[in-house]
Amino acid sequence: MTTAEGAVPDVSKADLVHRQIKEEIELGELAPGTPLSELALVERTGASRTPVREALRRLAAEGLVDLVPRQGARVSRVSLRSVRDLFDFRSLLEPAAMRQATEAAAADPELRRAFASMRTEFTRVVRRAPSQARSRAFYELADRFDWAIIGATRNEHLRRTIAELRPHTARLRNLSHVDPRRVEVSVSEHLRMCDALLAGDPDEAAAAITEHLAESLRTIFRNLASGPGDGLDLLD
Repeated sequence: MTTAEGAVPDVSKADLVHRQIKEEIELGELAPGTPLSELALVERTGASRTPVREALRRLAAEGLVDLVPRQGARVSRVSLRSVRDLFDFRSLLEPAAMRQATEAAAADPELRRAFASMRTEFTRVVRRAPSQARSRAFYELADRFDWAIIGATRNEHLRRTIAELRPHTARLRNLSHVDPRRVEVSVSEHLRMCDALLAGDPDEAAAAITEHLAESLRTIFRNLASGPGDGLDLLD
């Protein structure tokens, strides 16, 4: 079967729809519990129903979407237990990845320069006046830092597992940074991680990311205690 000249195959359309919805979930533009009507997605994305359904199936397999019988699809809900379970699992994995990244940077001057450059960028971010643009710049930089750590992790299974958790981690970022002061604290935590990595100290680097994860979890639970807001479908 061939497609018309210039047309995008359905498999590519499914990829595009998957990527778009996934990004909107990660950014919090689609809040937990939001219904995902196939017809609305067809109209919004310009794709046919087949790639939309395929994208929703893939998102469901990734745990980002719930497919509810006789009700359709919706963005998966967030629970206190799921948040704690995610951070417990990250706390088992990411200190090990940080150790490996620290050792890799010590042996690779180019990788070390990349982390040194990101450290300089974190310093610039913290000097900027608080604003949405500064927060966005920090999120993008922190995301690059996290992916750099993943890329420097030599254990393939560890690397892949952490990468698969990234979408779930990203959509909790809004809860962690409801308080603008959290950006300053998080920048300081990232500077500590950078300093330990650049000093070639895997123990300190692992301790730094462990504390960063613990503080992020405490902040999320503190924000939930003060009221999750209408955008969060929170389960006990």
